[in-house]
Amino acid sequence: MRFRLGMLFLLVFGLLVQVPLMAQEPLAAVLEITYAGVELKRANTDEWLPLPVGAQAPFGIGDSLRTGKTGRVLLSFDDAAQTLVMPLSEFQLQTFVKAADKMDLKAKLVSGRSIQQISDPSRFESYLVEMQHMTLQAPTALFATQVFADVSSDVIVAQGAVTAVKGDEQIELNAGSGIRAGETFGEVVNLTPPQGFPFLAVGSDTCRALIQSTIPGETSVSVRIGPGEGYLNLGNILNGTIIPILGVADEGGRYLTPYLSTYGWLIPSGVTLQSCNNLPLIPAEAQIIYGVINPASFEMDLLVPFFGTPTENSRFYSYE
Repeated sequence: MRFRLGMLFLLVFGLLVQVPLMAQEPLAAVLEITYAGVELKRANTDEWLPLPVGAQAPFGIGDSLRTGKTGRVLLSFDDAAQTLVMPLSEFQLQTFVKAADKMDLKAKLVSGRSIQQISDPSRFESYLVEMQHMTLQAPTALFATQVFADVSSDVIVAQGAVTAVKGDEQIELNAGSGIRAGETFGEVVNLTPPQGFPFLAVGSDTCRALIQSTIPGETSVSVRIGPGEGYLNLGNILNGTIIPILGVADEGGRYLTPYLSTYGWLIPSGVTLQSCNNLPLIPAEAQIIYGVINPASFEMDLLVPFFGTPTENSRFYSYE
């Protein structure tokens, strides 16, 4: 664990970094900015304060974090849990109570992505993560969350188990599975890294297709970030592979499929549809890769179980 009690003591008295220390008591966590583009808003204030890379500060009840296109921040709750807030995200601590050696914690992922690691579940009386479309209860070990405001909320479990709650409905998720919630719960989906959040859109009634290149000598079909040959090639899918098809471009007829941690477009001549009825039309536009820049080694421990290695998912990771 990257933080120790001695460092926490120094942080409380503002000796490590010159940022406002008005976090409400009790002190819940320590934050560390791991990549530029992070803002902090203290409880009961309206001002977002930019924080530099390497800055460390206390994080308390009612405090919020907001990251830009590149920003990342690590929160450490004693030596018991960590949260990595990823780019284009907003994260808030709603409740924190510490009595003796036990903690009650409730956080909210407003939008974007976060990864939670609970290294010592015995230290928590309760641990809740609220999202727009569901709440996660009694999590253990390692899980990742994603919220697209007014669209859907996702969770993927890499280690341990999580209970997803929506109204009166509860679904138990074990390692290697995930679920997407909108107005209702989707199906539980089994995932193998580097398969990521896009695969939570796949259900038992999703169209399937066979990959089979019609170009002589070609053993695979390219997956591109946009619906045309001029777009970035994300990778290739081998002939004979069965894949899900989420829709067809409203111009040009290319097919959209989940691919690694994003979505990609396939040329129609390389795809043979199977049991597909009324494929939805999808705007013929480039997809977005929500990746990370220059991840540190301790961040990689959190990222790889959900996004694969740089070799497996080279478009997700970039280095400067």
